[in-house]
Amino acid sequence: MNVDRDIRAVHVGLGPMGLRVVKHILAERQGLRYVGAVDVAPELEGKDLGEVARLGPCGVRVTGDAARVFEETRPDIAIYTTVSPLKQFLPQTEVAIRNGCNVISTCEELAFPRFIDAGLTAKYDELCRKHGVTMLGTGINPGFLMDLRASVLSAACTDVQRVLITRRMDATPRRQPFQKKIGAGMDVEAYRKATASGAITGHVGLEISMNLIADALGWTLDEVRVSGPDPVVAESPVSSEHFSVAAGQVKGTIQQAVGIVAGEEKIRLDFAAYLGAEPSYDEVALFGTPEIRARVTPCWHGDYGTVAMAVNLIPAVINACPGLLTINDIVPVSFKSGNMARFVSQGS
Repeated sequence: MNVDRDIRAVHVGLGPMGLRVVKHILAERQGLRYVGAVDVAPELEGKDLGEVARLGPCGVRVTGDAARVFEETRPDIAIYTTVSPLKQFLPQTEVAIRNGCNVISTCEELAFPRFIDAGLTAKYDELCRKHGVTMLGTGINPGFLMDLRASVLSAACTDVQRVLITRRMDATPRRQPFQKKIGAGMDVEAYRKATASGAITGHVGLEISMNLIADALGWTLDEVRVSGPDPVVAESPVSSEHFSVAAGQVKGTIQQAVGIVAGEEKIRLDFAAYLGAEPSYDEVALFGTPEIRARVTPCWHGDYGTVAMAVNLIPAVINACPGLLTINDIVPVSFKSGNMARFVSQGS
């Protein structure tokens, strides 16, 4: 689908991340125009989207009636910033798909959905193809930092034997919900109870990123081992805008995932997010020919990066082949012949 006019968008989900995307589009993105906005919060019903984003009126009213919005506006793209679990997310998108609208979302499990639920993925892939639309899950992590970036770098290697990715994040400038999610300010015992109950889950995208890398490199993982999350305890007081952490309290989280092939560690992902992490960086190490280490410092700001990925990939999604795709289909780095055959088949 080629668009020679403004891309018409509907936004679904106006939480903190959704409003970051809205602000970016309204303030900075020419050629991308909102024609509708959907949120289930009763207090937002009828409000101007621009005023909800604190930018001034833009002429688009928020409503909880998604069916009416899609039927009346017929947008090119629906931007979903709602939930992370795939089984909750996919049914939300049916109204967009059935109205011939492409979907892009920050839903973490949508980044590699067949790992989460192959049957449900196949169902919605078929639905997208039937209605001639594309759906993609994206974001900074998963979707770029701990998966796509390594895959793209591998394109300049003749051989890759092992992948090591490290994300060491200073969480101080992040949103309050993120700092809460990593346990900032908690006692260690309370943190342990929160992880045991599932109130603190760690970085849920590690297994997704692991599978995206293996898919791009043509590796079949025999096992994925995820450890943690474990607390990072402050040795001295540290604080952010939202939390003051005393010595002995939790200032964040560390976690690791390892991908095994034939008894050998092929992929390792090390994730750390805590207040005052220094230095903070994102690093990809590829062990092969040639061996490389690519470090970005300070680490990528997750919120800005997620907004950028969700918005910058909209034209690619609109012009992609129909179906429920992953970032490996949009940016097809093919390392092994089996993958080449897959991409040639898709394009033919």
